[in-house]
Amino acid sequence: MPNRPLPYDGEDLGPRPHIAVIFRDQIGDFLVATPLMRGLRERFPDLTLDYFGGERTRELEEASPLVDARYSLFGPGSENALRSFIHQRRSDAGPYTLGVNLEADARAALACALTEPNQAVGAWSADGTDSEIIHAEKQIDGLWSDMRWNRAALASDYPELQSGFIGEVFCRLARVETHYTKMDAPTVEPPIPIPDVLISTGANRSAKLWPRIHWLEVATWLHGRGLSVGLLGAPPSPTDGYNTGELDNALIHAGVADLRGRLTLPEVAGALHKARVVLTIDNGVMHLSAAVDAPTVALFGASPRRLWAPRSPSVHILEPSNPCSACEDNRFRNPDCLLPVHQCMLSIEPDRVMTKLEELLNRRCAE
Repeated sequence: MPNRPLPYDGEDLGPRPHIAVIFRDQIGDFLVATPLMRGLRERFPDLTLDYFGGERTRELEEASPLVDARYSLFGPGSENALRSFIHQRRSDAGPYTLGVNLEADARAALACALTEPNQAVGAWSADGTDSEIIHAEKQIDGLWSDMRWNRAALASDYPELQSGFIGEVFCRLARVETHYTKMDAPTVEPPIPIPDVLISTGANRSAKLWPRIHWLEVATWLHGRGLSVGLLGAPPSPTDGYNTGELDNALIHAGVADLRGRLTLPEVAGALHKARVVLTIDNGVMHLSAAVDAPTVALFGASPRRLWAPRSPSVHILEPSNPCSACEDNRFRNPDCLLPVHQCMLSIEPDRVMTKLEELLNRRCAE
């Protein structure tokens, strides 16, 4: 059984530390973990960093200069495959000096234990069942048991925080100093022509979705201004929990170019960087767009905006004119809207979106 690691409180890790960072395989999750990984590299330039993520972010993990080796913890692999990977990495780079686990999932807690780090931060489980949080018991470490990270008073309740952004929260818990709100995305030149405007309609909760009628109104307005529009996202699949197929088909029928599944994630980042403006809801494309500083209009309603909204000056957040607190009261665990009418997203009116898009397009033309 793995020995319980010591809690990490910012100590020097010695020469050539071998560090494991563990998180989920969502695009946004990987990107908000990049300040932490960059900060570790800034402090320990000779480190080796292994990232335990998953298949959905494999392309970003493999292309990121922050990552030396990666493993799909969230994917089809077995525990034996995980143990084999860890054994090989120990042979290649030495014992793990530090484990940073940003995920509460039992697989992540077990992976943290199996790396057998000297010190650790986050969930750790010797047997894959009962987990404990390894931390140094300082005031900031109260965040591990504080379930209300999205509240307005978070930064004032924890004076170490400069913002309530989740990327900074993770850095503070791991005792990492860096530019907390700057995310890093590997970027590759896309192999196809990129439209003037890129949009992304999909999300991992239907409560986040913007109504079809609003999307079509904005797409029609963009075409009326002579602008080409492209749709980004995963390839359509009947197994998607919140497939926006009908909406996306309507947009494609209205003249929006279908770019879904045609680009790798680094190529998507490159496409976003080339676009004149990006319009998206709260999803992975939004985080990629923020990471490459693309002019972006991001629609936030049923999402933890205070915690997850990018702090990039290139991202312009639009919120409902008629907000609802139901999702926040439910800690955003509800996949679908809890009201009979999708009040919050309906009240992000197309005219406000078009006004902001016009402003950013004019600004881009003036540059």
